[in-house]
Amino acid sequence: MSKVLMSQFRCLLTAGLVSLLSFSALADTQADTNVEVETSVQVGPWGEAGGVIEEATQSVLGLLEQDELLEEGQEGQLIAEIDTALSPVVDFAYISKQVMGKYYRKASTEEREKFVGVFKTTLLKTYAKALVGFKIEKYEMVPPRKKSPHEDKQIITVNVFSQDGTKYSLIYYMVKDDEGWKLVNAILDGSINIRLSFKNQFADLMQRNRGNISKVISTWKEKVDPGKDSA
Repeated sequence: MSKVLMSQFRCLLTAGLVSLLSFSALADTQADTNVEVETSVQVGPWGEAGGVIEEATQSVLGLLEQDELLEEGQEGQLIAEIDTALSPVVDFAYISKQVMGKYYRKASTEEREKFVGVFKTTLLKTYAKALVGFKIEKYEMVPPRKKSPHEDKQIITVNVFSQDGTKYSLIYYMVKDDEGWKLVNAILDGSINIRLSFKNQFADLMQRNRGNISKVISTWKEKVDPGKDSA
């Protein structure tokens, strides 16, 4: 992936995280009184899906107020705190399985579990790095035009504006299981499908490594980590 595309990808991922952590509690601007919020109250399954995010939102907004966590050398602690906030909301296991695609069946139980951990750590590290310097000017919640035909599946659309005027459009796919609402995919700016992008990366690495799943997993962080400015 080129440096230009990687830079854009990081910005979109960061905007996605910020809006993900904020879309249900945008009315609470105590953490940043300069942020303009445009939202509307929704009820039913769509509102429930948003409500699940609220607790994570409050947790992360609180983290960003702790200056010591944003200092150099505190990345590990910040990642751990973000992990605590996101794990109940993001279905990392499901997303990882979809990223592995057809190779999931070929992988051993140990390889599957290892990839979930590596994939999760990669995303959390990227978010933690970029979140520190990302400044949001305004959020816009986009109410659904019609109800989802499946109450246990909801699509949440959020527009995020950075302080330099750049607009990011995020579409989140939420699914309700026995544990509650979970994020299972996101589309950034209408063109970057997070799950599909990583799935293609995994398939490409499998071809390059002649189907050696263990090798792909062990090199995933170095080859695919969006926090690195390399291909």
